Amino acid sequence: MLKKKMSKAVKGLAAMILAAACIANTGVTVYAANGYRGDYYGLDLDYHESARCEKADGWSNGDMFRNCTWRAGNVNFNNGKMQLSITHDPYGKTPYAGGEYRTNEYFGYGRYDVRMKPIKNDGVVSSFFTYTGPSDGTRWDEIDIEFLGKNTTQVQFNYYTNGVGNHEYLYNLGFDASQSFHTYSFIWEQNKITWCVDGKAVYTATKDIPITPGKIMMNAWPGVGVDSWLKPYNGRTGLVAEYDWASYTSLSKYYGSIQGGSSSSGSESGLVNGKTYFINSKLNSKCLDIAYWSKDAGANIQQWDYLNQANQQWILEQQSNGYYVIKSAYSGKVLDVAWASKSSGANIQQWDKNGGAQQQWKIEPVGDAFRIINVNSGKALDIAGGSWENSGNIQQWDYYGGSNQLWYFTKLK
Repeated sequence: MLKKKMSKAVKGLAAMILAAACIANTGVTVYAANGYRGDYYGLDLDYHESARCEKADGWSNGDMFRNCTWRAGNVNFNNGKMQLSITHDPYGKTPYAGGEYRTNEYFGYGRYDVRMKPIKNDGVVSSFFTYTGPSDGTRWDEIDIEFLGKNTTQVQFNYYTNGVGNHEYLYNLGFDASQSFHTYSFIWEQNKITWCVDGKAVYTATKDIPITPGKIMMNAWPGVGVDSWLKPYNGRTGLVAEYDWASYTSLSKYYGSIQGGSSSSGSESGLVNGKTYFINSKLNSKCLDIAYWSKDAGANIQQWDYLNQANQQWILEQQSNGYYVIKSAYSGKVLDVAWASKSSGANIQQWDKNGGAQQQWKIEPVGDAFRIINVNSGKALDIAGGSWENSGNIQQWDYYGGSNQLWYFTKLK
């Protein structure tokens, strides 16, 4: 991305600590390990959390932003989503107004996720990123996921280290991001940044990686003077980028709970006996879900968008033979292959626990995810047809390593 100035930031205790600790133009100490200390920080984006987040209001960043003022009224929450809009500026300070939302906390190394739907329109940007800079008393470090409205079949990845950018990379998505929600992520480590789309790693940068903790930010704005990058903005207003949720996960939690790092209280896979997890697909980030909130034996298991609901929560019960029973925290019933079938295509349902091998599963690390293999049939838990749709069916199938047969486990606190 071309050079951009950052919005004015709220000066709080975290900023003062960073100002004292971080000295521009030095790259000796790794400061990104000193951000938010928790393992997980989630934003449901159902409503404005004023204690944790800020709506930008009343200023312009200048330069390519100079025709846009951030307005709190351009950050709204409707139907469980945050909406960042581009409108005419109601106060006439600039021709247009945009929406920007940010955390008060600063975050360092970890995994960052957002589920969003960007604006499709020439001349505008919808984004998710981390940022810190001179207004925070630090050097300018930033990591970006940006959608250029001129072509929403692509996403742009970028980063700045001590104010130096020019790391842009355009990734072809294979779908139009403006038409439906998808999950976009980056994993920030000391020696690399890896960007992901719907759980799949698609690009890694290894040179001059940022070191300074930043705020999590989201914004939507029209550019000026950058026609070669964005195409000319046509003045259209009423444009809306939607955000379903966003989150930060520490590297220790990400690698310990998801990539299969060892655990003193669990198995060699890093999964912990008796703990509750969301189980989501590497293909599309959708979760294992009990259809229609049923508590009946025989109810279908499907995939659905993450809703943070009990019918998507699963308790791992490790058996004496080392295999797992996967029990619904909602119904008390367990994942079961219908009729104890050994055939590919057999349906996955919930059923009363009976000790049968068709209710036992081997959970084995594969790269950054897991395969879930039925003990009775030897076949893998599989999304039928590689579906991306809510209500896509869950079945068993011969394992071949497809992302529709690989799963992430996210442990509830």
